Amino acid sequence: MINSEPDNRTTRHPHSPRNLTAIQIGIVLIAGVLAGGCAGTGARDATRLAPIAVQSVHMSGAGHYVDLRYRVLDPVRAQAALGPGVRPRLIDEATGAVMAVPTTAKLGSLRQTQADQKPGRTYFVLFVNSGVREGSRVTAELGELRFEHLRIE
Repeated sequence: MINSEPDNRTTRHPHSPRNLTAIQIGIVLIAGVLAGGCAGTGARDATRLAPIAVQSVHMSGAGHYVDLRYRVLDPVRAQAALGPGVRPRLIDEATGAVMAVPTTAKLGSLRQTQADQKPGRTYFVLFVNSGVREGSRVTAELGELRFEHLRIE
């Protein structure tokens, strides 16, 4: 049976402002989901996924050392990544010079390598300075973790 009564619903034009706004919101949401799912290799991605967060890199010991401070986010993964057998390196991005953690006969390695890392706690690693200055950019390799473009304060 055919309904002969007029339809009281208003038909919208496909390009009305209300429809365009919904389309624009949908496009923005889809773009956000796609961008969030893409794998990246930058320092920001490493920081987001890493078991630690680098808090600062600054000169120490009258310029003879570079002091890197990090906060533990995931203690189990941090211990696996930064345990006693790991040899951290700091690389000057301008020259490629590699800075290592010094080891002394009395003190041992100048970094904290405790049996267990505690969440929320800040730890340090000291590197022998090979010519970097404040404002230099360095890459920190801490075991399998890599933090790029860190600025020395």
